Amino acid sequence: MSRQKNNQKAPAIIGTKRGLSRRNFLVGAGATLALPWLEVFSGGSVINTAFGQGVDAPKRFLGFYVPNGFNMARFWPSETGALSPMTLANTSLAALAPLANQLLVVNGLDNHAGSAQGDGPGDHARGTSTFLTCVHPNKHASDVRIGISADQILANHYADQTRFASLEVGCEGGGNAGSCDSGYSCAYSRNISWRDERTPLPKETNPRLLFQRLFGGFDPNASAEARARRLRRRTSVLDFVLDDARAIHAQLGADDRHRMDAYMEGIRGVETRLVDAENADMVCQPSLEAPAGAPRDRAAYARLMLDILVQAMRCDLTRVGTFMFGNGGSNRAHTEAGMREGHHELSHHQNDAAKLEKIAQIDVWEISILVHLLEQMSAIDMGGRSLLDETTVYFSSEIEDGNRHFHYNLPVIMAGRAGGLETGRYVDVRGQENNNEPVANLFMRILEDAGSPVATFGDDGTRSLQI
Repeated sequence: MSRQKNNQKAPAIIGTKRGLSRRNFLVGAGATLALPWLEVFSGGSVINTAFGQGVDAPKRFLGFYVPNGFNMARFWPSETGALSPMTLANTSLAALAPLANQLLVVNGLDNHAGSAQGDGPGDHARGTSTFLTCVHPNKHASDVRIGISADQILANHYADQTRFASLEVGCEGGGNAGSCDSGYSCAYSRNISWRDERTPLPKETNPRLLFQRLFGGFDPNASAEARARRLRRRTSVLDFVLDDARAIHAQLGADDRHRMDAYMEGIRGVETRLVDAENADMVCQPSLEAPAGAPRDRAAYARLMLDILVQAMRCDLTRVGTFMFGNGGSNRAHTEAGMREGHHELSHHQNDAAKLEKIAQIDVWEISILVHLLEQMSAIDMGGRSLLDETTVYFSSEIEDGNRHFHYNLPVIMAGRAGGLETGRYVDVRGQENNNEPVANLFMRILEDAGSPVATFGDDGTRSLQI
């Protein structure tokens, strides 16, 4: 990564709120960081004028993953067409009714890459790793090979426009070493974001550390000298880490060198972002206080992690984010919903009515977290439009039903911008004899809408989905 930015002036906003022109809005010598939406602009005329003069509203993406599938008998709306409180009643999605006009529920999307294809068991690892990649993984505990995920294609597209190319957050941790599901590497079960075929992007599960990473360094009263001292101190630590990494690089095998190269590139990216952060003349402040730690209550924990991610998007620190409520095949008990059994254990319901009812209760609880996210994004004014209007939210699981371990007719909810597709609808694209639409085509639509089209995606994506 180049260090030329050290000698550049940071992007600055020039002019008064009333007299800000498009030129003033974008001013900054060599600036590539997009300016965040700030409440100082909330009068409306500034942003509306800028957009009217050709400044496109950002297009963002947020992937929301929940494990173990759903009770599908209670998932789909009662009829296709327009979504309404009536069509959502008596389903696990009922709490989404007030947001119905911002939703697109799609039945008939398949992720064939998650199927066994002769590899035997391991559907949770396969489904999780293919959640955003749509590439069948190599079944091995250490020889990890899959494909770049859709969010990372977008991250590469926006890399020079935001401080963080992407943010990966979640509520259940764990490392990537070893085997977690029938011989598949733990990397497959614990990550949905993949920088390339061998490099998963681990999620941050500590809200305090996530907040500190995004907002912790801002001090509006710090002098230029104090900021320079802090920057020197931080970058010297990074230099030390890089020196250590270089010292062992020659001793590594090919695969480990690849991982180390990715690690070193990440460290250099951290250094560049530190310089950008220290040099920034205007910093968007979060609308929540720094958390002391992770709440014990799982709903509060999930909401907090999502709130921090939303604030990062509001401040345009990133335009790409992913959230994993749990790892693939998670067996954590939903005690907050009155369940003593583990989620994965319950998902193998064998059509037992009592277990299916408990799964439906878990589904409702998970949907309530999605409702919280969408409500928060809807309430944030980005200058005549909401943050949700600018964001494609993709919500699903690694499998359809936990008992069957199917990767077909996936439970898919889209919200907000929805890849530019018309919202307020429930669409069924199932074909005859399970000849359904690859979910990879949906990701091609999202990429196309964001201005980063691809000719193919994953194992079976061949065209942008039109529905």
